[in-house]
Parts: sequence; C-alpha cells; structure tokens
Amino acid sequence: MSAASPGRRRELARALALAGFGFAAVLLEAAPAGVAALSLPSPDLLFCVVAVWAIRSPGAAPLVLVFALGLLRDLVTDVPPGLGALTLVGAAEALKARAGALRRQPFLAEWLWVALACAVMTALQWLGLLVSFAQPPYGMLLAQQVTVTAAVYPLFVLLVGRTLSPRDRRGA
Repeated sequence: MSAASPGRRRELARALALAGFGFAAVLLEAAPAGVAALSLPSPDLLFCVVAVWAIRSPGAAPLVLVFALGLLRDLVTDVPPGLGALTLVGAAEALKARAGALRRQPFLAEWLWVALACAVMTALQWLGLLVSFAQPPYGMLLAQQVTVTAAVYPLFVLLVGRTLSPRDRRGA
C-alpha cells in the first residue's frame, strides 16, 4: 500500500477546504437576518465559493461534492430540492471547462464569465420553477441578486482564490 502522492494530497486538502467554505456559505445564506423591504438581495455565496474553486483548482471541485453542497443549500433554504444543485453543478462544470483559458486571460474576462454563469444558472432556476407551475421570484430581484453576486466575486478571489493557486498569466 503506497502513500498518496503530494499532488493527490493537495487536491484532497483543497476539496476538503471547498467543503468547509461551501458549508459555511450555506450556513450564512440560511441564517436569519433582519432585512429591510428595500434592501438588495444577498449574493449567492455558495456560487462564489464554487466558482473560485472551479477556475483555480478544478480538480478539487468534483461534481459530487458540488452537487452535495448545492443539495444541502436547497434543503436548508427551503427551495425545491435539486433544482439549485443541478444548476450549480452545470455552472461549475462550464467554468471548469474554461478554467485553463480563463487563467491565461486578464481577471476581467474571468469576472465576466463568472457573471454570465451566474446569470444563466439563475435563469435556468427561474425557468424550472415556471415550468413546475411554482411561483418564480420576480425577475428584477433575480437580476439584482446576479449583480450583487458578480460584484462580490472579486472579494472571494482575494480572500480564498490566492491561497488555492495563484494565477500565473504567462505560464498557465
């Protein structure tokens, strides 16, 4: 029985870190907060965490873990179970597919792709609710949530992303 390679141990540690940060994001999203009627919607914290991992350490963001975190959020936040998890997996896989190219481009390109992935994910959730005859949220509120999520994404990159794998624009 051989010991795991250093690269494999690093990926496992990063996957465990994703699980920890993802769990914390779910708890923050589910925490009751006194919200004024005219305040902006809160950002999708779990999406931000998953997006950082999908781009900076795609091997440490396995589909099963992303789905489990999404399903946990669906169950804790009382939304239709599975819909958010499936769209989160789709967004993560789309970002992972472009991760190499995004690491070679300026951060603005990454930021725009993350915003686009968030918008598509949100639109698919809205469409899923509409098709199931549930009352979907108002489009303006969803647009505000996508905007707020995109606006806070760079903070997640600064707080978490640099520790995963600093981007080398020339060599990646």
